[in-house]
Amino acid sequence: MVFLPRFATLFALLFWQLLVTPATVAETVTSEMVSAETANQAAQVTPEWVERYLYTRNSALLDDSPNDHVMSFYYFGRLDQRTLIGLERVRGDDYEQFFSLLVFEGSELLGYYRNVLSFPSGVADNGEVQFPRGVDVHLQGSDALLNITAPVFSGLCQRQRGAEAETDLCVPWMSARSQ
Repeated sequence: MVFLPRFATLFALLFWQLLVTPATVAETVTSEMVSAETANQAAQVTPEWVERYLYTRNSALLDDSPNDHVMSFYYFGRLDQRTLIGLERVRGDDYEQFFSLLVFEGSELLGYYRNVLSFPSGVADNGEVQFPRGVDVHLQGSDALLNITAPVFSGLCQRQRGAEAETDLCVPWMSARSQ
């Protein structure tokens, strides 16, 4: 007779575990699936993908593109869900270059800097955007460097060291959400 109450208690505990476990497993699986999907979205942001993305959305970055000789896209780096892509346009008989920097969050364009002076050389492990030697870069109104993980973006200022220009070329951040 002592065996029956213990068996009933053990059975009740096992039954309770079966009821609780599926919800926990489902939450864990769902969370892992969302994480994997978000990582997959960031991984799909390649130069080729960005070109299709901009064309299908009739982006202002492509305005007057039939007059361009060359249009190229460059991958500069990714940190977490943020990806930095460059867009190069070349115009006219003298092949004047125009560079734009695009920041993506997953597979959505956050915004861009249009007609910057120089492309970066990459993205550091902490998200700071590195530029080639000889190009001084800071965010407008501060000495801070561009970081693709920043919650808010401001104008980007650049100057070539040793150049005759006495002032920085500053371009505004164009939020894609405001367009």
